[in-house]
Amino acid sequence: MQSRSSNSGPLLIPFSIKNNKVVSEYAIEKIRQNILSGKIVILKNVFSEEQIIDVREKIISWGNETAVFPHGESPSKYPKLNYHRIDDGSVPSVCPHIFHQYGFNLIDELDKEFADSLLAVVNDMVSIQNLMAETSFDISLNGLRLKVLQYPEGGGFLQKHSHPMEPQKIGLILSLSKKEVDVRKGATAFETPEGFVDTFNYHDIGDIIIFRYDLPHEVTKVNPGKMPIDWSLHTGKWSLVLELRETHRLSHK
Repeated sequence: MQSRSSNSGPLLIPFSIKNNKVVSEYAIEKIRQNILSGKIVILKNVFSEEQIIDVREKIISWGNETAVFPHGESPSKYPKLNYHRIDDGSVPSVCPHIFHQYGFNLIDELDKEFADSLLAVVNDMVSIQNLMAETSFDISLNGLRLKVLQYPEGGGFLQKHSHPMEPQKIGLILSLSKKEVDVRKGATAFETPEGFVDTFNYHDIGDIIIFRYDLPHEVTKVNPGKMPIDWSLHTGKWSLVLELRETHRLSHK
């Protein structure tokens, strides 16, 4: 394992999609080569802060109106369910964690305004996934699913783990939280061929981390000085990720 004292820093790339066209000063092939070599890439300002805050507020509102899925039962048994669940660490897990997770398996069944806001972000995320990894996934019951994770203040975290490289090849993590406002400590961190990379100083609201999917990574404890955790608060670190159902269960510590 690489030393945690090493931090080479990620590659930061201004990036956006306008009218279905990529706007970037870097060639896609160059970005892809960096990712597959094990470099952490952060696409900066992919989405505006206003758009992301609007999406996050709609997610919170939906959660307030929707019954909490019971902790300890797997929502994977209900692949057509839109749900949210508070994982407080009291139930053993293959990969220990504390977060409030939102799983959207059927976005089209959500309220139209909410669905449209989600899809405006998610469709661009899928485009980036397919562009960078040369895949052809979609959001569907047989493809990618959308998850949003709120790591609460007071110690929300995700233990170090890794995923199978194939077939997804890369991971995307969109930040829905503002650095130094929602999050003052705690970040996604990686063990890379160049050493340990902590993304706190680089990953802000609207930015997307892209990483080679088999790199060990974790979320370090979020604002641990705010203990105990108050699950009624909506501060902390918020992340939006895409994952394949068939390989998610193969992730391991």
